[in-house]
Amino acid sequence: MKKRLALALSGGSVRAAAHVGVLKALEEYALEPDVVVGTSGGAIVAALYATGLTAAELQKLFWEYSRAKGKIVDLNWPGAILALLTWDIKRLTGVVRGVSLEKIIAQSLPVQHFRDLKKCQLLIPAVNLNNGQQTVFCDYKTLGLTLDAEGKCAEYPLRDDLTIAQAVRGSISIPGVFVPAVFDGGASGDCFVDGALRDGYPLNIAVRLGQAQRVLGVNLGYAGIRRDTILDDGPLEIFSQSLDIMMRAQYRDRLQDRALIRSRILTINPLIYDIGTFEIEYIPPMIERGYEVATRLFRERGLQPGRAENRERLFQLVGDPQSFPAKGSAYFTHLLENQIKRKSVVEREAKVGWLGYLRTLVGRREVG
Repeated sequence: MKKRLALALSGGSVRAAAHVGVLKALEEYALEPDVVVGTSGGAIVAALYATGLTAAELQKLFWEYSRAKGKIVDLNWPGAILALLTWDIKRLTGVVRGVSLEKIIAQSLPVQHFRDLKKCQLLIPAVNLNNGQQTVFCDYKTLGLTLDAEGKCAEYPLRDDLTIAQAVRGSISIPGVFVPAVFDGGASGDCFVDGALRDGYPLNIAVRLGQAQRVLGVNLGYAGIRRDTILDDGPLEIFSQSLDIMMRAQYRDRLQDRALIRSRILTINPLIYDIGTFEIEYIPPMIERGYEVATRLFRERGLQPGRAENRERLFQLVGDPQSFPAKGSAYFTHLLENQIKRKSVVEREAKVGWLGYLRTLVGRREVG
């Protein structure tokens, strides 16, 4: 019997662009998941992929918006002005409205509702700010899940009444950064915030609700490496790092879950640490980073592009949960020492240096 394969995509704000690179490698190596679970930034990529976009189409879309920060980040000026006029900070529920991003996602999705999915099943978690519960948006009927009297399955409240774009909007709503997502009748309805508050790397959902026996995950979270500049990066990055630390602790706790012990889990971490929450200009190199790390893993496991047996071969040597690259390995160190922003700055300085040298030569010839 074919083992169900789930792809679990973690949060990570704009670093979620690395997920797109991993998807490029998955397509190249004929590794097509049956279920995709995405939290926060991972929810954006998961939704676009599960509704029918190819990795190439995703890359094109991400590249397009890497030069359009103004279209994505709609600052909450109405809330800020109202807070100033009333001298009531409570009027400012978030710095970014999130409406523009929700519209961009909705316009980019081939289908709008969970029930219309054809490529694979999709699960998107978000945290209900009213009661603290982690709600999972999905087509639970097609997944064969049965709800109890409280609308839960495996202790998760499940809903299928929102559009996919709305579910993503809820999952990406970092508290204090995004205005919480409110549905079902405006202010009187439930409001949702970032799914990473409860589960930044949704392995449990992939296994318990997605019923996957094999899980390939991409964890963009903190891997325990010291970051000395975090205080200089501002409050947003302090909060982002805090979420990453929470995600790391959640991951270690999740591995004790009996349901996860019965599944084979392989985690990829591209080890990207130096990109800020809204630094979308670094999207292209982050996509390449995700692709590079994933293809290296597949080659080391003996996979060959386009082979049907890759799916089983990838997990042959996986007993206990494994991570790639292994901490302390030469490749792990290489990735840490070659961060995206630092590398881009070095390349840019080198380019400017060569241009300056060429201009000097040209100037000398003109003088001569």
